[in-house]
Amino acid sequence: MKDFENQITELKKENFNLKLRIYFLEERMQQEFDGPTEHVYKTNIELKVEVESLKRELHEREQLLIKASKAVESLAEGGGSEIQRVKEDARKKVQQVEDLLTKKICLLEGDVKAAQAELEKAFAGTEREKALRLSLESQLSEMKKMHEGNLEMAVVLEEKDRLIEELRLSLKSKEALIQCLKEEKSQMASPDENVSSRELQRLSAAQKEEKERESEAAQVEHQKERNHFKERIQALQEDLREKEREIATEKKNSLKRDKAIQGLTMALKSKEKEVEGLNAEIEELSAAFAEAREASQKTQTPKFQESEDYQAALTEKEAQLAKLQSENLTKTTENNRLRRNIKKVTQELSDLQQEKERLERDLEEAYREGSKGARSTHDLKNEIEKLRNEVNEREKAMENHYKNLLSESNKKLHSQEQVIKHLTESASQKDLMLQKFSEKDLGAIQQNCYLMTAEDLKFGSKGLITEKCSSEQSPGCKLIFSEGKLQSDYEELIQVLKKEQDIYTHLVKSLQDSDSVNNLEAELSDIFALRKQLERDVLTYRNLQKALEEQISEIRRREEEPFSFYSDQTSYLSICLEEHDRFQVEHFSQEELKKKVSDLIQLVKELYTDNQHLKKTIFDLSCMGFQGNGRLESTEQIEVRRNILVVMR
Repeated sequence: MKDFENQITELKKENFNLKLRIYFLEERMQQEFDGPTEHVYKTNIELKVEVESLKRELHEREQLLIKASKAVESLAEGGGSEIQRVKEDARKKVQQVEDLLTKKICLLEGDVKAAQAELEKAFAGTEREKALRLSLESQLSEMKKMHEGNLEMAVVLEEKDRLIEELRLSLKSKEALIQCLKEEKSQMASPDENVSSRELQRLSAAQKEEKERESEAAQVEHQKERNHFKERIQALQEDLREKEREIATEKKNSLKRDKAIQGLTMALKSKEKEVEGLNAEIEELSAAFAEAREASQKTQTPKFQESEDYQAALTEKEAQLAKLQSENLTKTTENNRLRRNIKKVTQELSDLQQEKERLERDLEEAYREGSKGARSTHDLKNEIEKLRNEVNEREKAMENHYKNLLSESNKKLHSQEQVIKHLTESASQKDLMLQKFSEKDLGAIQQNCYLMTAEDLKFGSKGLITEKCSSEQSPGCKLIFSEGKLQSDYEELIQVLKKEQDIYTHLVKSLQDSDSVNNLEAELSDIFALRKQLERDVLTYRNLQKALEEQISEIRRREEEPFSFYSDQTSYLSICLEEHDRFQVEHFSQEELKKKVSDLIQLVKELYTDNQHLKKTIFDLSCMGFQGNGRLESTEQIEVRRNILVVMR
């Protein structure tokens, strides 16, 4: 009896310790797990209901024990046969209780094994989720690199647009220069050539407008595509940010789940230890019960003492049975709670699997977008090829036009030099003739200039009268008339020569003052320098196009490989851009070029007006040479005029 009492006290202490451990474990689980607390409250209410039911059952068992004690007392009074029967019944009940307990223990062990298997599955699922998370992080890093490459490609495309715009502006300026030179050429040409040049200008203007419209349409389309790519890149960046946030939340949830699983494993281990302890206690109780039964069979004590011992043993067994039932209920509730937690973990694993599928779909969409970007690069390459062909055609046309302009300007300069040389020779000859003429006739003209009368002048103005009177007049009258005629012709000739000399001196002075020939040569040298600069720009543009083609081929080659190569492209593009910056036009600005072209045009206009003025004066002089055919002239005056006309021609 003392041994049983000691065992009961030890079991009570262990029960109290187990309850404390369960309380602290539940408290720690509640602290570590930040999920919803509704199921915790539900389990608490269920446990309270079970405690109340167990109390009621305990009370009923106590009543039954009281009845049993009364029955034992009555049986003790009744006789030993009844005691033996009661003992057999008690043995049967104890055996049934033991069988029930063993069955429940087996069920609990099976539940524990199932929980362990589910926990192992949960651990395997968490490992798979960790591997999946690492793969998703690597894929996200690759996508980030790909987007960085797309941004770099967008920057490169903007730089190429800027270069194309600069080349287009330079082409427009060159076309404006060509147009101005064409206008000057048309002004210097004949009327028929003016009509043809106007038609050519109209056709060239129409072609130019058509090309400008095509280039503007291509530029608008290119701008739309670039805006579309920018919007797509921004959307992909937003998706990346959302996925990063989702991955961060998944990391936090996975950490919480890991902590919850660790707590559950610790609780399961503790429960397994408790089950093992209970099994050991049941074995000890069964052994003690067997020993007590053997002792009861061996010892032959008085009936009343045996009934009291049997009653005490029954009470102990009932107490142990109640305690085991309560522990069994606690274990079942704990097992149910663990099952619910495992179901929750499996639900979270399924959610993670769905999230994985969604991320895989997003990755496939991103890969498709990458293929679309490759197609857009192919379209850009075709457009660049078209622009390159147009630029080559314009370069060839400009080179031919520049060659024609240079040849025409050289011809004009040569012709102007010949005209200037001829004018200088004619001026020197005229000076000599004037000196000779003035030495011969100046004395005679001065002696007879005062003898002329108004009648002689009137008579000299009429050709028919002079013809009639020429045969009748005396030789003195003929001499007076011829001298007056010579005086008037000499004055006219002096005035014409003064005008021509003034024009010549003005032309020589203008050439000496403004250094127009030197300016023309300087402008021609500037044009040659501009052409060389344009050739250098075209060469750099071709080099840049080659670099772009190589880069596009490299991108196509690496499309099927991982997207980690985009980070290496920035250095190459920066080198290309630095090489391009070295070849920038530093020599001439657009304003200087326009100013020089306007100066050249103004100078050509001045030369053209001077040339027209000289032609007009020569034409007037040639006309003046034939006005006196109906008059009477002396042989010396005819010779002088012939010499002047020869010199003028």
